[in-house]
Formats: sequence, C-alpha cells, structure tokens
Amino acid sequence: MFRIFLLLFTLIFSNFFSQKITGLVRDEDGNALPATLVFNMETEQKIYTSLAGEFSIDAIAGQELRFVRAGFERSSKIISAADLDSKLIITLARDAAEIEEVKIVRLTGDIQQDSKNLAKQDRISQLQQEIGVPLPPEKPREKPADFKKDVVGNLLNLAVSPQAVYDLLSGDARRMKTEYRYEDMQDNIAWILARVDESYFTELGISPEKSKAFVQFSLGIEPEISRAVKARNLSKVLLYFEQTLPKFLNR
Repeated sequence: MFRIFLLLFTLIFSNFFSQKITGLVRDEDGNALPATLVFNMETEQKIYTSLAGEFSIDAIAGQELRFVRAGFERSSKIISAADLDSKLIITLARDAAEIEEVKIVRLTGDIQQDSKNLAKQDRISQLQQEIGVPLPPEKPREKPADFKKDVVGNLLNLAVSPQAVYDLLSGDARRMKTEYRYEDMQDNIAWILARVDESYFTELGISPEKSKAFVQFSLGIEPEISRAVKARNLSKVLLYFEQTLPKFLNR
C-alpha cells in the first residue's frame, strides 16, 4: 500500500512541478535540424523539432533528454535548475558515414508488393535502440552440463561437479539442450512471421495455414537461417527461403 501511495505521489508531484523546456537543435554549422526526436528518458514523452529546429517538452530538473536524428550522433542532456529558465541550444555532430551491407532480396518488380515483404518491423525495439533505452535482459537459462567441459576438463584438478555428473547420467542435460533448441526455433519462427507479409508465402505457392510449417522446415534443414535471424538480417532469411522452397514442396 505504501509503494502504491509513493508511486501516485511521485506521479502527481512530477506532473505538478514539471514545466516546458524549450530549445533549439542545430548542426555543427549552426543550421537548424528539423524532425529531430526529443525523448524524455523518465516520462517517455517524445516530440519532434519543428522546421526551425525548435522544441518544447515537459521536464523537471534531474531528468534526461535524448536527441536523435538520422545521420547524426545521439546526444543527451541532464536538465539542471538553470535550464528551467533558459532556452537549450543542442548541437548534434554528424555521424561517420557507414557502408551498409549489400542485401539480396527477392523482388517481384512491384514496388508496393516488394515493400510489403519487408514492411513488418518491430518499431518499439528500433526506437529503443536509436534512443539508447536498455533492452530487456535475455531469458534466464540454466547452463546444461557438458561432458567434455564439466567432467573431462575437471578431472585433473578433482573439481568435477556431482550435479553435472547426475545431469549427464540422468539425461537432464540432454533434455535441457533439446528444450532450449525448441524454444530458440519457436522464437525464430515468431520473429520471421512478424516481419514477412502473408502475401509473400502465397506468391511462393504456400497457403497461409502452412507458412509456419514452411518456416520451421526451412530452419530445420538450413542452419544459416537461424544465424541470419540472430543477425537480424531479414533479407538473407528470404534468400535462403528461395533455396529451401523446392525441398519443402517436393517432400
């Protein structure tokens, strides 16, 4: 009850005492930068600068503002008491040009259709990555026992773990590895299906109800697809689908 009261008090306090922080975002040459994302890290409020590079956002002393714009290095500003009565001037430095990876995508020639194949993206994760919000921790997993590492490798120093020996003899280690492989495959299937439009599979001759089976089949016979998913390279995933499709249709 006390925590709930404290949370409500904090929200009311923040909303009551917060005020508009105004400012200007510009580049190193003094040119205004419109459409720059201004993000309050504590309240998660976000706005974009105007055509003149100006912004106005709610904040209080101690809160951090992030400034993000494509082609420029991300910048942050901790609001001080002095900033409450003055106009912020934020200068963004240009980011070093990056050579993007050449991606091979199965194109149909129809711009609208091709864009659908790559249209589904995790906007929230993309925004969090650009802003710098910490991503959620990976799912906790107990490390399965390994015969070479946990038994053979520890024989010389007499540090063999009895639990590791039991897990290996009872089959728990093998079952754990199998369970983890299954979970990883399901995560990879979900990641792909969330980003590939159903029309893509339809054009390949795969009905919507069999799209999941096709993705699972492809992951099972082509390990490179899992590596492409891990690298978040959807274009490479689609490229490997071109190779697994005949095997799926002729199985």
